[in-house]
Amino acid sequence: MKTILVVDDEEAVVEFVGLLLEEADHRILRAYDGRSAFELACNEHPDLVLSDIMMPILSGLEFCRLLREKPETANIPIILMTAGRTVDHACPNAIVLTKPFDLNALEQAVAEKLTQPAS
Repeated sequence: MKTILVVDDEEAVVEFVGLLLEEADHRILRAYDGRSAFELACNEHPDLVLSDIMMPILSGLEFCRLLREKPETANIPIILMTAGRTVDHACPNAIVLTKPFDLNALEQAVAEKLTQPAS
């Protein structure tokens, strides 16, 4: 069982994605802003992070930057979600999904990130 941290400031998105991934037999950690997500990632070391980009307190890109700076979390695979236009993001090796995303695209991105070797 893989552990996935789902982060979005919209609780409905976290719950929907979390339930979908739990049905696929993953353990889900939930956070609603980048700062609490960073603390959770540092304590729990999830196998994958699925994060919104546009969030208050700490954006998904800032959250990603902090993860990449810390040796213990630098290699956690990341999938970013955005309702805005796709940005030229500064998160190395992340997949970006545009909301609303196709559930098959989400499942494919999760499978790809969980099976790729650590970078």
